[in-house]
Amino acid sequence: MPHLDTGRVQIYTGDGKGKTTAALGLAFRAKGYGLDVLMLQFAKKLHCSEHDAAAVFGLPIIQATAPTPELCAREILERAHAALAPRGGASGDAPVDVLILDEVGAAMSRGLVTRSDIEALLAERPEATEVVLTGRGLLPLADLADLVTEMRPVKHYFDEGLLARKGIEY
Repeated sequence: MPHLDTGRVQIYTGDGKGKTTAALGLAFRAKGYGLDVLMLQFAKKLHCSEHDAAAVFGLPIIQATAPTPELCAREILERAHAALAPRGGASGDAPVDVLILDEVGAAMSRGLVTRSDIEALLAERPEATEVVLTGRGLLPLADLADLVTEMRPVKHYFDEGLLARKGIEY
């Protein structure tokens, strides 16, 4: 099975649309090359169409099931640490090549995840594992990343009263 030679840390942030979508595009590309990919969602407890499409391609998208937001954040962080832990054996490979922490920005803005949590997680990142962080308000973590993309709204039909559409926004 192929693996990355070198992993990096990427951030997709900003007030514009497309952060999760960009991460999913990266995930589908990685799956196409046979890489192991895992998306963990912090602030979403809604089944969206991307979950169905991801299942077709064998891309796991996991949401927390704990009863409170605090416990949900802990659950997702624990899963992230487990995803980065060495498998054991001679190779010491991590269980995933690409780990996406979707909407970690929302969890941070609510005080459920701290910069220290992210620093600790990234300190465990094997050299050949790509980690992608998505969500608003992640620019303060830019120093921890190798790539930072800020989505900013220039024009959006939400401003005209058009609500989220099935198959497009969710």
